[in-house]
Amino acid sequence: MPQASVSEHNNCWILANQAYKSKIDCEWFSDTYWLNQGRLLGASSGRGSAWMIKSDNEKMMLRHYYRGGIPAKFIKDKYLWTGLNKSRSFSEFYLLEKMHKTGLPVPEPIAAQTCKIGFFYQANILIKYIPHQSTFAEFLNKKSDKSTWQKIGQTIALFHRQGINHADLNANNILIDENKVHLIDFDNSGQQTPKSSWQQKNIKRLKRSIDKLTKQAYVTINNSNWQHLLDAYQQELNKV
Repeated sequence: MPQASVSEHNNCWILANQAYKSKIDCEWFSDTYWLNQGRLLGASSGRGSAWMIKSDNEKMMLRHYYRGGIPAKFIKDKYLWTGLNKSRSFSEFYLLEKMHKTGLPVPEPIAAQTCKIGFFYQANILIKYIPHQSTFAEFLNKKSDKSTWQKIGQTIALFHRQGINHADLNANNILIDENKVHLIDFDNSGQQTPKSSWQQKNIKRLKRSIDKLTKQAYVTINNSNWQHLLDAYQQELNKV
């Protein structure tokens, strides 16, 4: 991946993949801009929304950063300014760039934007769209085979072996396409020394998400498949 570069305009900074540097400006981070061109294709739900966009040659996802939990009741999309490279969008861009270079199954980052507003900032990120059949969340309440669950376990272990701590590992952030699995949404995530403590927190968070989203008719089969996921995860994690 070409090295990224930073540009600035009116207290807004854009970090862009060199391949897109000459094309991207602040308008690219506005859903209204794409809507007026008839290129806004839809949205995926989450804490906020990730908008699917059709650019000249490819599909992209545009995500605005929103707070979660109790802070969201007071400040929905502003964060305390502690430096440009510590902003949510720049941090996620750099992490995605690093993971993509090492071959981990993640979206390729296109650009990140951070806009300073007094002591706070707002942020957006653009990533390449990953074609997929469904999210893991959509997959939970359908007939499934253990091989997909095993592949998910193996994929999570690949990230954990490289010290990637996914701060929000849930069923909506796992994409499935035939036998391929990708992880998305690495907001507030990072790379650190592999340790069982934080790795198990990731796994337990995923299990809570599965339990919450599983309909009663699929509880027994999903509990059985969960063990297949754990076994495959542990086997992959233990590889030298």
